Amino acid sequence: MAEISAATRARRAGRADREDRCGPTDYTPDACNQVVMLMGTGLSLTAAAGAMRISRAMIQRWMDAHEEFREAVARGKAARVCALENQMLASENTAVVNACRFALVNAAPEEWREKPVVEPDEAAESPIRLLAEQISGNAIRPRPQKSKIIEHEPVASRTLEPQKRLIIDDADDDEPRIHTVSRESYEDEDTGGVE
Repeated sequence: MAEISAATRARRAGRADREDRCGPTDYTPDACNQVVMLMGTGLSLTAAAGAMRISRAMIQRWMDAHEEFREAVARGKAARVCALENQMLASENTAVVNACRFALVNAAPEEWREKPVVEPDEAAESPIRLLAEQISGNAIRPRPQKSKIIEHEPVASRTLEPQKRLIIDDADDDEPRIHTVSRESYEDEDTGGVE
């Protein structure tokens, strides 16, 4: 048998010592069962990694390298949601219910996030609704309206007609008379009748 060098023994001892302190660094199929069991108690993936004494980055590397571990993490996430919902339903403590609800919003956002409620009788073009859609990024920008060209029939040019002026005459009849005032009569008034 070949003798093991002191460096090899030290390296192996260092690896064993590190695994005792930090947890395993090599993937084993038992990790699948561990992650499902831990997440089934309500722990997040990061908390399950901590309980397994490995880093979250190590979990990600195992997920990238091993299909069965990726499926185990998916089963663990479902088990976590189940545990959180059961805990929420069983509790009468408002703080526990709110904590579970908050965890569920993050664990299963497609089922637990708050969705805006739209009243059926609300107008589709309501300014508030359009603003909310724009803010949330769901707005379909309205197309600009095409400018409308309105054609009119040409208007014949008008000639200026002399203005009519009301002159009250204190003569015999008490009815006012309307006189047509021509340009010449204006000029006569301006000059005081003097030419």
